[in-house]
Order: sequence, then structure tokens, then C-alpha cells
Amino acid sequence: MKRAISLRQLAYFVAVAEERSFRVAAERLHLTQPPLSRAVAELEQQLGLRLLLRSPQGVQPTAAGAQALPRFKALLAQAEQVLDEVAALGDALPRLRLALPAWLNLAQLPAFERALRDSGLISGLETQLLPAHEAAAAVVAGRLDGALLAAPIETQGQPLQTLGQLPLSAFVPQGSALARRRSLSLRDLNQLPPFYRFRRSLSPQLYDHLDRQYRAHGFEPLQELPAAELLDVFTRIGAGQGCTCMPAQMAVGRFAGVVRRPLREPVSLDLAWLPARQLPEGLASACAAALRLLLPGN
Repeated sequence: MKRAISLRQLAYFVAVAEERSFRVAAERLHLTQPPLSRAVAELEQQLGLRLLLRSPQGVQPTAAGAQALPRFKALLAQAEQVLDEVAALGDALPRLRLALPAWLNLAQLPAFERALRDSGLISGLETQLLPAHEAAAAVVAGRLDGALLAAPIETQGQPLQTLGQLPLSAFVPQGSALARRRSLSLRDLNQLPPFYRFRRSLSPQLYDHLDRQYRAHGFEPLQELPAAELLDVFTRIGAGQGCTCMPAQMAVGRFAGVVRRPLREPVSLDLAWLPARQLPEGLASACAAALRLLLPGN
């Protein structure tokens, strides 16, 4: 016969049996007497026998109660030990260190972190916003457990898992004539020199990947300047100086004076997951699944 008996009921009985008083036991347990009395009565009802004798002189265990007391105490101690052992499992789980692109719209970051924590495979999560070349180098060197990267990118032979493609958009000054158009052609950007783009030395594969697409659509910037830092580029564009192309998912609202316009020509980059070699396969797969929450449309 299955009995609906809780550890709380056993602990309440032990307190009353040891104190020989419901009042004193209630004070020990930091609660009032009515719920204590109900819990003990429910325990007796589930077991089908009286455990305590109540009288004006106090409370005395019955013969069954006297035999139950040390057994229930041992059971509670065993349960506490088991709970401590299970809780300690969390200390043995890894704390994950991941890098994400600084330009990604991170509105879904809480859902991503929640999905990873709910997997039960990690004890904690630390995310850093890094340029792709820095993130890839940190993963290869073992300083990070993985990274979400703009690809293609050099990873020294470590395999990448492509999660999706991100189209590029044009980013232009809000006060420019191009900002009044609903969409732009790549060649329109020559009206707003300079065109900012990252140095080829930072990520040759990605630079060439995008350059091939630009040239296939007949776009050769009349004037280029290296994009030193994201904030610097968008500050300059917001001040009316130049333009750039970035993934459409850029959270442009945080940059004053900058507007995003879709490109008529398809230009895109891959968003890929790079796990560290030491990352267990199951955890790497869980990360890839959770990272899809950061992709457009999720």
C-alpha cells in the first residue's frame, strides 16, 4: 500500500516525541501548534495507528511511537545525507565560458541562458562579447569553452557547426538622403564615403567571403576605412560620416543617428558554433541547440 507520507510529517512527529509537548515542539520548529497537530494526525492516519498519547500532563509516545522514533530519526538523517550528496553534484558540473558576437541582438539571451541551465549539464554560465577573431583564438587556446562566430573563419582545424545565415544590411546616417529610402543598393553606399569594414588581417576568410559577394554585385567602395571598434564606427556614422554593412540583426536602436536599411542584393555571413576540444559532446550539442534561440525568428 502506497502512503502519502512526507519527510515534513516525520520531522514534526520526531520534534513532538522528543519535546513531549506540542507547544515546545512548535517553538522549536518556528511554527504554530495547529499545523503541527494536523501533520502528526495525518501521519497517524496514514499509518493506521496511534503514535502519541495526549493528556493534560503532556505527550507520551505509544509503544509503536517509541519504536518509530529512532527509525524515523535515522530515515531523516539518511534523507539529509542523500540531499547533500545530490546538491554536491552541482559543484561537480562545469561552469561554462562562452563568447558571443558584440553586434548580435541579445534580446533572447535570457532564454538562451535559461535553456542551458535547465539542461542540468552546467553549474553556471559566463558570457563575453568578443570580436570573432578574438573569440576563435580563445576557444582554440582553451581559454573559452565555445563561441558563436561570424563565419567562415580560421579555427586551426577545429570543426565549426553552422547554425544559420545572417543577411547584411546597410547602416547609414539618419540625416542622409539614403536614409529616406526603404531599401538600398550596394552601389548607393558610394554616395556616403568612407565605407567602414574590418581589416582583412583580423579574419581573412570572412573578409574574402564578403568581398566576393560585394564584387559579384558590382560593388567596389570608392573609399574604405578600417573599422577599429564597433562603437567608434557607429558614432562616426551617427555624426554623418560614412556608412557600413553589418548583419541585419544589429540592435541599432542603441546608436543615435544611425538607421538600418535592407540591401537589394543578397549578402550574408554564416553564424556558427565553435566548441572547444575539451567540451563533452553532450554539452556541446546542448549549447548548439540553445544558441539557436539567438537566431532571427526565435
